[in-house]
Amino acid sequence: MECSGCGARQIGEPMAKPDVLLPKLGSSLAAFGCAMFVLLGFTAVWLLSNDMKAGRVLLVWVFGDGIKFTKELLDVNPKLPYYKIFSYDAYRQMFFQSFIWIPLSLLGVWLGRRAMQRAKAAPEKFGGFSLARIATTVSAALLVVFSVGAISGIPDVLERGRLRKAAATRAAMYELHAEALEKYHREYGSYPQELSDVSRVNAEALPNTDYWENNFSYQPTGVIASRGSAISFSNYKLISAGPDGKLGTEDDISMQDGIILQDGQTVIEKTSSSPEKNNR
Repeated sequence: MECSGCGARQIGEPMAKPDVLLPKLGSSLAAFGCAMFVLLGFTAVWLLSNDMKAGRVLLVWVFGDGIKFTKELLDVNPKLPYYKIFSYDAYRQMFFQSFIWIPLSLLGVWLGRRAMQRAKAAPEKFGGFSLARIATTVSAALLVVFSVGAISGIPDVLERGRLRKAAATRAAMYELHAEALEKYHREYGSYPQELSDVSRVNAEALPNTDYWENNFSYQPTGVIASRGSAISFSNYKLISAGPDGKLGTEDDISMQDGIILQDGQTVIEKTSSSPEKNNR
């Protein structure tokens, strides 16, 4: 009846327990909130990113293109509604943001299952079983969608990376052609016998390796005449061994006199050549 520490005394009977105890909904609401956060967050990023292209298309589809507001939306690109921007942007966002949405979806599944187990084991204390089941289903569906988007996008990312590296290698070959080999040809009337000879006309550091840091293979061809003890070459071939670092394989990148070749025959890119060479 009296606290020995502070001297407080009880002045009345303890309050009676309530006749009805409402079950707690915190776990179910947390699971549902996590699922909705993932769904609405991804939707917002999808519609508002990439210059709001997907959002503008959605507004045009909802309101039509006959009102002033939607006409202004289409002023920049009138053909925007005809593009597959919806599917493209959704796929793109699923891949690049999967590291955010997949863990949150997993969290939503865990919260939902935990809330369902509590509500099933002690329904008098924990409620919201149906809400938790809906949240678990939504989170599981989002987890599957984001996982599929992330896994299916890996080959495309690898291919874009390969193309980007090949493009960087071709750019280095073009620079070497324009800034060194062509200058040497104009100065001496011949391509150099060794790639290192280009230092005579350009003392600056020029790329002599490809993106994978393998040295270019340089082969002068077309012996046209000899000037004393010197040999003149009218053509050359510059080769990158490609990702595997081995010459003579399918991934080699070859340049013939400033022209990038595919399979050694088909021209896919070309640099500008000097007028003197065009007249020969």
